[in-house]
Amino acid sequence: MRRAIERGFTLVEIMIVVAIIALLAAIAIPNVLRGRTTANETAAIGSLRALISSVEMYRSVNNLYPTPVGSWTTQVFGPVPAFGPPSFNHVMDGTAASVTQGYLYTYDSTTGATYTLVALPQVVGNTGTRSFFANESGIIRHCTGAAGVTVASKTIDTTPNLTCP
Repeated sequence: MRRAIERGFTLVEIMIVVAIIALLAAIAIPNVLRGRTTANETAAIGSLRALISSVEMYRSVNNLYPTPVGSWTTQVFGPVPAFGPPSFNHVMDGTAASVTQGYLYTYDSTTGATYTLVALPQVVGNTGTRSFFANESGIIRHCTGAAGVTVASKTIDTTPNLTCP
């Protein structure tokens, strides 16, 4: 009598399938991570645009930009209606408390006549690869990385205020 043919996969067939899946994962995972970094950078640019609008609305009502005296949350979110976007109702000093979507945000205005907004990636290469800067000119500038980035307060001009290493 003939034995019934056994159905199933051999070890070699299973190993080939696992190798193909591993190869596809090795190709796909870096693209997914890069997509997250790009999304964080896009969100940072959008956030800076919203913050520029908020600061300009504050200036149109009060005739000067908010100053760090007091606090960002008191000046920008204290009045009714609030000027700032709700996701930025926190300290804007570049510390861990100022993180929004992988970026550290800093706002500074010493005199109320000018201001600087800076967005630095919390972990360069992971949450973002570019740093962003804006001032009262309304132009958003960028450079690659965050280590060694310095910001010089200037009046409105066409030269970048963000110095990259």
